[in-house]
This record gives sequence, structure tokens and C-alpha cells, in this order.
Amino acid sequence: MTFEEKLAQAFAETRDERTERLMNVEKKHRFSFAYKLWERKMLRDIRKDSFNKHWTLRKARYTAAAMFAAFSLLIGGTAYAAIAMIGRYGFVDKVDYSKMLIENHPSDKTTLEEYYGLPEEDGWEILELNADNFGTLINYKNGEKKVSFVQRIIYEGNMGHINTEKADIEMLSLYSENDGFVLDFKEQGTLIYWIYDGYLLEISGNIDKNKVINLALSTKIVNLPKKS
Repeated sequence: MTFEEKLAQAFAETRDERTERLMNVEKKHRFSFAYKLWERKMLRDIRKDSFNKHWTLRKARYTAAAMFAAFSLLIGGTAYAAIAMIGRYGFVDKVDYSKMLIENHPSDKTTLEEYYGLPEEDGWEILELNADNFGTLINYKNGEKKVSFVQRIIYEGNMGHINTEKADIEMLSLYSENDGFVLDFKEQGTLIYWIYDGYLLEISGNIDKNKVINLALSTKIVNLPKKS
């Protein structure tokens, strides 16, 4: 078989596939708003000889979603009205619970460089401890009071779900403006979240709102006991 015959055979074998592809008119590609937002800032930084490694396409997508949410709230739209942005927190309303999002910040830690907990001199005793490089869960007891203390790395996307069916989100300014919030479930206990030193911290237990806020303010770096 000559070269021309081989070439003709190859074209014949792919003719149907090529014909079908040519008959299908593909939509013109359009870059997303998030990509344009990311590209615009990257080009501007390049012109200024300044590069921000934390400005990623994923963060641009999150920023774009937040902008659309804010715009929809202003115009009374419903498509993004379920998202509420307060400080670094974003809450996606699911009626009986809410999805929590947190905007990343350059000061956020990527691993646990130190451990936070409750002061032992105040009578708090560790009942159970789970810790790794990305988070801790410490169960404490002080007389009849029992609380759970959680320290977590902040990452993009869903940081968890909170029960907003039986309690409203009350924003707090513990160390900076709107850096935390509390949910008061009355007899069922209290839950508090706050951002400190690049971590997301959480306390929940059978104590009232004032006491859980005071606990958050008394949090300090602790030396965790090694597992035997």
C-alpha cells in the first residue's frame, strides 16, 4: 500500500467522526466572572511588580460569589439571598441549619503551630483529648460544667454546619470587629466560634452565654499531655 493509499484510509476511518464534530456548532467559550476578576488583579500586581500568592482562582471564585450575594441582597433578588456575609463569615441558610464559610486571610495558619485550650488554674480538667496537625478536640470538666474545646485550621469552602433552627446567630467582637459569634440554646447549652491567631476556635457546653464568652476570652496556649 502506497503512502497516498494509507493516508486516504486514515481519512476515511475518521470521516464520520470529523463530520459529526463539524456539524455540531459549539458555543463560544466565555471566561467566568471569577476568572476575569482573578486575571485582572494578577495583571495589575504584575504591573506593580507585586505578587500575592494567596490570591488564587479558588479565592476569586469565593469573592465573586460573595459579590453576587451582596448585589442580590441589595436588589432584593432571591438567587443568592440565602448567603449572608458578616466580617469574614458567610452563612448559607438551610432553614434548620446553616452552612458556615470563612474568607481566607494571609495570617491564617496552615498547620497547628501551637495548641490553645482552657486554663487549668481555673479548675478545668481534661477528660478526653484528640489532636493532630490540623485540629484538636478537648473535652473539659469543671465541677458540673462540661465543655468541648475545638481548634481548627481555616480553609476555603464549607467549614461545617451550625444549628440555626433553635438559636439565632449573634455576632461578637472579642479581639477584632465581628471576629466571632454565639448561639444561645438556653437550657440546652451555648456554642461560640471565634477567629484568633490564625485559627478557628470553638467552645460548646452546658454553660450560659456570658460564661462561654468569658471562657473564650480566657483561652491561652497550653501544653497538651502526650498520649501514652
